[in-house]
Order: sequence, then C-alpha cells, then structure tokens
Amino acid sequence: MSRFKIEYQVVELELAQPFTISRGTKTTVPNVIVTLTANGISGYGEAGPNRRYNEDTVKVVNLLDSVSADFFEDIRSPEVLAQKLEKHYSSIKSAQTALEMAWLDWWSKSQAQPLWKLWETPSNKTPSTSYTIGLDEVEVIQQKVEAAREYPILKVKLGTDRDREIITAIREITDKPIRVDANEGWTDLETAKAQISFMEDQNIELVEQPMPANCHGELEKLNEWSPLPLMADESFVGDENLEQITREFSGINIKLMKMGSLVKARETIKKARQLDLQVMVGCMIESSLGIAAGALIGTLADYVDLDGFLLIKNDPFEGLAITDQKEIVLKDEIGLTVSPGSLPKSA
Repeated sequence: MSRFKIEYQVVELELAQPFTISRGTKTTVPNVIVTLTANGISGYGEAGPNRRYNEDTVKVVNLLDSVSADFFEDIRSPEVLAQKLEKHYSSIKSAQTALEMAWLDWWSKSQAQPLWKLWETPSNKTPSTSYTIGLDEVEVIQQKVEAAREYPILKVKLGTDRDREIITAIREITDKPIRVDANEGWTDLETAKAQISFMEDQNIELVEQPMPANCHGELEKLNEWSPLPLMADESFVGDENLEQITREFSGINIKLMKMGSLVKARETIKKARQLDLQVMVGCMIESSLGIAAGALIGTLADYVDLDGFLLIKNDPFEGLAITDQKEIVLKDEIGLTVSPGSLPKSA
C-alpha cells in the first residue's frame, strides 16, 4: 500500500468583477485543488484549466482519477518527477502542473525548507506585477483604472473595434505604463500595424499576442517592423521551437497552467536567455497557491503578470505577501510558502 494519498476538490473562484477578454466574459472560475499527503505532510497543487487549450475541470478530474498514489513512491528529485509526469500525464497540462506542484510543495516541506531556497532562486520576490483591466464600457474601464491606482503597471485587454478609444480614455486619467494584451484579436497584419502605430506614443511597455497564433508569416513581418516589444502567449504553450519564436516575438509569456511543469519552465527560461528572448511569467485566474508557484518562476523573469489572486474575492489560500511596489514575496516558510485558509475540507 502506498504511503501517499491523493485527494482533490473543485473550488469555484469568485471574481471581484466580471472579467472580459476578446474571447468572452467570466464571473466565476472553477479550479481544482490537489492535496498530496504522506508521512503526515500535505502538499498542495492547483489546476487552472482554460478552454483556449481545450481543457476544463471535467478533464482535469478524469485525469486525476487515473493517477495511482504509488506513482510518487519512487520519486527522488523534481527532475525525475517532471520526466515521469510528462511521460504519463501530459495530456491535460493544468492537471500535470497541479500534480507536480503538490509534490514539490510536499517535498520541500519534508526538507523543512522553502522551495525557493532549495531551488536557489536569485531572490524571494518578483518584479512588480501588472494589474489587469478587462474589457468593458469605456466609462467602466476608467472606473476600474481609478480603483487600481495603487498598482504601478496596468495590463489592458484589447482586441476589439474600440481599442483606440479605450487607450485614449485611460490616458485621460493616468500616464502609468501599460502592457497591452490583444488576445489574438487583431486578425490581419494591416490592423496590427495600425494599432501598434497608434500605441507607440502612448507609454505602452509591450504588446502581448497581437495576432492569432497560426499567423506565422504575418507575425514575423510584424515583429521585424514593430517599434514595441511583442510577447508570445497563445503562440507559446511550451513545446514550440524557441528559434522560430525569436522570429515572431521579442519574448515569451510562460504560464504554468499551459506548460505543465515548474521544472520545465525553469529550463525554458535558461534556453530563452541564450536566444536573447525576454521572459514574462503570467497566470490564469488562480488562487494564491497557483500564484506562489508562478512567483517562484517569476523571480527569474523580466516581467510578471501574476495578478490572478488579486482578481478574486474568495482566495482559499493565504500567506502570499505583496509589497507597496506590487512585488510578490515568497515568505521564509516551508514549501510553496502558502497554506490553506478558507479551503473547504475534502469530503
């Protein structure tokens, strides 16, 4: 009989405000929390499935149901775990991430160390995170920007026929840096160039995923021309050829829920640096647990967009700190440094 026990529960994360991007609107997000227990120690992982990558909670749960507890018995290092998960459970990346996250949390707790210390990260805090302003009526967007005045960097969702109106309205009330995310919303090269030309003088820091991921030729032309850095999000899930990415983008946005592995994310950052690619670490809508894992990788990044836990009002985990400059801080606590707060008991 295995000493490990695997449990999971679906947790409905409630958004503080309806969250709209070019693909639709959400008011709640169902994520799956995994608990891995052995020797009196529990590690926690989070799956945040996204329909853009053909995932949902049903698929996550079905995969988790197929995992035997003795799967973890012979694991002795994070690298061995990552290879084994990639071989057997990579079909649903967010579930793969949750399993690896839970073991890493358990493993570092068993070593009585914070994971960030075991991994010898350069710091225990990230660069300042951006704060996302979703799509809405212009007046409401202005209200959201006013409410987010404490955040030094905004991330603004675009990809509509009102993009210039939105940026102009924001610039009426603030001149703070903006990161634009079109979510593949500019569907042709002419439109993408026109929008970026407009934004060049609007204190825009970068443009994330301006065109659909399958527009390779157009993205190459856009990247060669663009006066603003372009960051790959939907174009970079995790297995793409980074040399091809360098032709289409200035950098990559790593999200653990689409990559499937913290170990792989860390290695990918090393490869990206060798190719002079900039690195952003982003997130889905996640609790403090998922964001803590993202922050661990985010200590290695140029930019972070790790505001998922700031957008919800019923965070089931606690312990993640954030500075006045909105740098996310991993405390000197064991594991991923967060712990269950309002997380319901497993049935």
